Parts: sequence; C-alpha cells; structure tokens
Amino acid sequence: SLPRANGKSALAAALAVAELFVGAPSAEVLVVASDERQARIVLNMARRMIELSPELAERVHVYSDRIRVPHNDATMLALPADPGALHGWDPSLLIVDELHVVTPEVWEAVTSMSGKRPESLTLAISTPATSPDCIMWKLIEHGREGLDKSFYLKEFSAPEGCDLDDREAWKAANPALGDFLAEDGLAAA
Repeated sequence: SLPRANGKSALAAALAVAELFVGAPSAEVLVVASDERQARIVLNMARRMIELSPELAERVHVYSDRIRVPHNDATMLALPADPGALHGWDPSLLIVDELHVVTPEVWEAVTSMSGKRPESLTLAISTPATSPDCIMWKLIEHGREGLDKSFYLKEFSAPEGCDLDDREAWKAANPALGDFLAEDGLAAA
C-alpha cells in the first residue's frame, strides 16, 4: 500500500517483465484492475520497459492486448475486473491493480485462479483503502496481524494523527519522495 505517484504500477510492470523472461516456462502474467484501461497501464509500462532494451525487444511479440515471449511461451495480458472473465486462467504472476476498488466477487475470482502453479504469486497494489467494507481494508488487517506466513504486507503511511504539513511524515508515507516524487509538488497538493 502506497500513496499515489510512488511507482506502484512501475514496480508491478518490472516484476511482470522479469516473470516473462526468467519465470517458469509458459509463464502467464495477468494484470487485473477495475477496468481494462487501468489494467493496461501496467501492461503498457512493461511494453515500454521492453522496448527500451534492444535485447529484450527482439525477443518478444507485442500486440495491442498482450505481450508474448515465443522462446518460453510466456504471455502477459490485461483484464478488466469482471468475475466472469477471470475464470480459466493459470497465472504464474497475478497483479491486481487498485485493490481498494476491487469487489469481493472479483477478489474471489482472482484468488480462486491463483495457486494452481507451485510458485504462483499474487501481487495486489493500491493506494490506501478508505472504507472498512473493501477487500483491501480486510487484507491490510490480515497482514498487520502477521500470522499468515504466505502473506506479505508492505505498507507505507504517515504516523497516525500527524499534522498534514509534517514533512517527516511525508517521508514515511512516500518512499519516492526526493527521488521521482518532488517535495514541492507534494507541498502544493
């Protein structure tokens, strides 16, 4: 869980590219988001990362809706968060973008398809949840308990009750601050 503009989608895209090229044979990378446009953000970032590397670019076929690596039969697709469209897949890496808006039905559909492979991974990324009724809120609570060894939570947030102009709190909540997230831009917001 990270605030906006801290590189969640770029990190997910980099992990997707790694899975495509060095993951198990026939790797299947799926990006699921509230709609296909949102899911394509990660797909397009992965495409751009590949294009910027001549060595990788010559090893893939890029289509409008997917990336395919022929030598190891790996594929990356962007899918909308429609429970009916999420059955029948076998992802080695499942990326759920903007988890805070994913419905319980979609979460059930995506988690029922993951785990078919011995080392499949589900990566859920999002800005913080604002309602205790959402899946992300429940997963944050689950992760904070620390009892499930198969579940990892990394959460960046400001200390509870801090002032909005507390720049140390900004740093705690925004790991990209001072790198590609400008402090003056954050101050203006």
